[in-house]
Amino acid sequence: MVTAWLFLTLPQNAKLSMNNQSSSGDLTDLLAGLVELSTESSTNAFQELASQIQAVPARGHDTAPASCSTTDQCLAQALSTVQADESFAHAIATAAQNASWQEASRGVPEFFAGGYGYTTLVTEQPPVTSDSLRIGLLLQRPQISYPGHAHDAEEFYFILSGKAKWQVDETSFEVSAGDLIHHLPGAIHAMQTTRQPLLAAWVWRGALAGRFWYESDPNTDCPRG
Repeated sequence: MVTAWLFLTLPQNAKLSMNNQSSSGDLTDLLAGLVELSTESSTNAFQELASQIQAVPARGHDTAPASCSTTDQCLAQALSTVQADESFAHAIATAAQNASWQEASRGVPEFFAGGYGYTTLVTEQPPVTSDSLRIGLLLQRPQISYPGHAHDAEEFYFILSGKAKWQVDETSFEVSAGDLIHHLPGAIHAMQTTRQPLLAAWVWRGALAGRFWYESDPNTDCPRG
């Protein structure tokens, strides 16, 4: 039976060592870090993802830096606890501080009141195919429950700092910096932060224009903004 998710904890010595520093808008080091983490995972899903990320242009799409209430509250704290070597931590911080962040309630506050910010760093390149990728960062405030939700796109998470309680379908587990998570399309998943903010990189693959819905009302399509 194919499971709807995959949770991996990398060895403690799986640290990244990159010599080049990222400049504003240049995602070379950040993408290289995600490739290295994917390669370290030794699973087919992440190995395949690594080769796809390598083909992504290293220049992010041009947007003006913008903060949101969640980044104003806890981005600095989240960046201060990133578990990576200096060069990769710098690449993460550069991308996060120059990104255009949005506060996300999915436009349906009765399902999710907020406390979660996200940014898209790389958008899909035309022509859009089943292998097209969208890459970004997420930031979730402390003590915030992001309720069960799902989407048609396949999803990969790279936990960069913080801890959270994670649930995928009927399985619960805890995640922290260095962990990788894979959600198959349609998998119901939820995240509950504790006393620390959660910072992660995310990758969507496949049905990027597909549905997004909450477990509590699966027939309501939610905007992806």
